[in-house]
Amino acid sequence: MSKDITIKLSKEMEEFLTEKSQEVELPLEETIEQLINEQINSKVMFEEGFYYDKIKNCLFDKNGKAIQFTKLQHGLFNLLLQNKGEIIDFETIHKEVWKNKKMSIFTMRNIVKRIRDLTYYGIIINHSNKGYSLGNTF
Repeated sequence: MSKDITIKLSKEMEEFLTEKSQEVELPLEETIEQLINEQINSKVMFEEGFYYDKIKNCLFDKNGKAIQFTKLQHGLFNLLLQNKGEIIDFETIHKEVWKNKKMSIFTMRNIVKRIRDLTYYGIIINHSNKGYSLGNTF
């Protein structure tokens, strides 16, 4: 069901939206709809109240507090998020997160443990001798 809505825009907002619609080569109404959809779909919800905000590129707890990841933790979490629903093997993690620099399986396990310590255990699932995947999202 579709509903028409009328909104009043400031001159600056109108200029911004007009420029944006020209950039994406869409009519103004479709540009506004696209921007609203991006905002609505910008969050990935996890168990225990955690959520990832795609626009802010950050994971938050149930109280809205940002989870502070190290570079490696952030890289691993983002790789799993980009491939949610899939098992990411150790070789891919080594290549994408560690950029093929020296890494042991123990280091990788430690990074997973630290992410779990900052969040909750089920956020990352271990698949024995295969790799890791992200826990349930909705």
